[in-house]
Amino acid sequence: MRRFLKVFKNTTVRIISFLLFVLFIASIFIFKDFYKSQWHKTLSFYYVYIGDSAYKKHKPQKAIESYIKALELYPQHYRAQYNLGNLYVVYEDYYSAMDAYSKSLQVKPDYTVARINYAIILSEAAFNYDRAIEEYDLAVTNIPKWFYIPFIVNKKHSFKHNKAVAYYNQGLAWRGKSLLEGEDRFLARQYLENAVKSYEKALKTMKTFDVYYNLAIVHHLLRNSDYAGYYYCKAIEKEPMRYEGHYNYAILLRGMKKYSDSMDEFKKAGLLLDSKGDGNKTRYVYDILNEVNQKYSASDEYAQLKERIEEEKKQGIESIKEETSYVKGKTLVLEESKGSMIKSFKKCTGRKYFEDSIRN
Repeated sequence: MRRFLKVFKNTTVRIISFLLFVLFIASIFIFKDFYKSQWHKTLSFYYVYIGDSAYKKHKPQKAIESYIKALELYPQHYRAQYNLGNLYVVYEDYYSAMDAYSKSLQVKPDYTVARINYAIILSEAAFNYDRAIEEYDLAVTNIPKWFYIPFIVNKKHSFKHNKAVAYYNQGLAWRGKSLLEGEDRFLARQYLENAVKSYEKALKTMKTFDVYYNLAIVHHLLRNSDYAGYYYCKAIEKEPMRYEGHYNYAILLRGMKKYSDSMDEFKKAGLLLDSKGDGNKTRYVYDILNEVNQKYSASDEYAQLKERIEEEKKQGIESIKEETSYVKGKTLVLEESKGSMIKSFKKCTGRKYFEDSIRN
């Protein structure tokens, strides 16, 4: 009896094993498409890994080849499409980049960074401002699913930043669109006002030089001098050693006939350009400075100008120039004077006037 049970048990095990094997073989034929797709998906992730490694090692061509192989195996890999789009931008193949970003968004519509990049290319390469603005609207309304692990992952924070980036670039698109209107000043002004709204939304999260500076330019174009001056000053305080802020602020002051303050800012812009060895731009800035100087000299404030120049020789802009050296076509700032120079350049001439005007 015991021997019979043992034989029965072994036979049962063999039968069950055989049936399982048969089922497995049958499943391969029945579900072969599923197994094949899973294998392709696994290979695809491997090629994406190879592409990411090449991307980090600055081997763009190898990265592109790897991502293309990955997408041939698994077209739904949205991150591979996104990275492929970024690489096409490096090669200035903007239409291929747009195609890659678009395919990425078809798989994952709430992929915010892909939508922002797609909109940037639409705006800056294809000049399709209307479509770009629509994409930016989608970027700030398609809220992705996020999760939060303290000190490790905060998807909500990254979305807020991406949202601000979208609003900032949308402001650029509105400004670009305003330039196309030409003679239609009403529409151009309306688009510029939309740009202001976009920049102001970006400022809630992203208080950077670029946002302040571009907001100032739009107000400048709208002839809102007080707001333009205020935001130029905010930009200058953020990055005092960028000549663009000082130069455009000086242009604004010149238009307002604040010649003395305008001269101060032109001097700063000229010195910053000179320190980079940019001779052509430096000469242009100093030509404008001479023009402003002549206008100021012809005004009733000429006496004040002379006093101001004397004062500057003692402690102002001229004292900063004395702490520089001219080497190989560039004005070099001595190391010990950099701190005082930054402090001086950060001080925005006439800021209090604009702050008071806005308050009133």
